[in-house]
Amino acid sequence: MSGLECIPLAAYCLMTGETAEKIKNRVKSGIWRQGTHVIKIPGEKDSWIDLTEVNQWVRTHAIPLTDEELGINWKALDEPSPVGKGKRKR
Repeated sequence: MSGLECIPLAAYCLMTGETAEKIKNRVKSGIWRQGTHVIKIPGEKDSWIDLTEVNQWVRTHAIPLTDEELGINWKALDEPSPVGKGKRKR
């Protein structure tokens, strides 16, 4: 993320498509913590988002995809390769 660790809430919402209300609800419900994920700076109207903490939260709460969802076909590795089959044309 170009070396940025914290960005204003408005910039975060613009980048991710999430609303400020959704972020506030995450804090209210305890999903995110004020002072960890969302930082209020005295004298600033807008809160800031700690991207490092948010990235860590995303990675620890992400649902792993199955091999099928990832497009991996392990059975294909057990099938004989079509390469080298048949007669060569000369």
